[in-house]
Amino acid sequence: MSRYQPLSVEPSAARRRSRAAFYCQGCGDFCLQVFEGVSHKLPTRMEIVGYLSGGLFAIGWWVFIDGVVFSSTRDPPLPVQIRFEDWIPGVLSTIALIIVNLINRDMLSADDSSFSGTNVATKARGCAFVGVSMALGALGGALAVTSLKYILPGYKGDAFYFGICIAAQNFLIFVSSMILWFGRNSGTEEQYPGY
Repeated sequence: MSRYQPLSVEPSAARRRSRAAFYCQGCGDFCLQVFEGVSHKLPTRMEIVGYLSGGLFAIGWWVFIDGVVFSSTRDPPLPVQIRFEDWIPGVLSTIALIIVNLINRDMLSADDSSFSGTNVATKARGCAFVGVSMALGALGGALAVTSLKYILPGYKGDAFYFGICIAAQNFLIFVSSMILWFGRNSGTEEQYPGY
């Protein structure tokens, strides 16, 4: 017997099929009933995006503060001192996250009649450009601080740990910002929870 059967357009060949991807019709219907009964208890896509991006943001700052505490409590002190330039990339990444995520995607292609005011799309695009540029600049600044202050002098081990923390913090905040931006602004759900 052949493995594949030819398609038939005869009405007698049509039969009732389960809506599920299971071969067994009873199992498929049962699994669908279970999923439909549980699906209202699952978090929405917007909630998952919010929790995921918030978690990445918190982990980013936690990694940085862990590096600050680790570097500040070493006895004898590490050869590299924590100064103002170590904090700037993380603060700029946080400000960029706020700027980028204040913009609604509909504003990027808006006309004057859909929102109050003139040149809404131009203003939103300018704000998005500033926010993304600031985020990428902060990420580049973190890599520059890590390279110039920790890699080029040849620090290793405990002295190099804080340099890794700076780069990891800014990478996590950047990813958090982009997950929140794309997750919140793509899809069919009307509003982000809490707005």
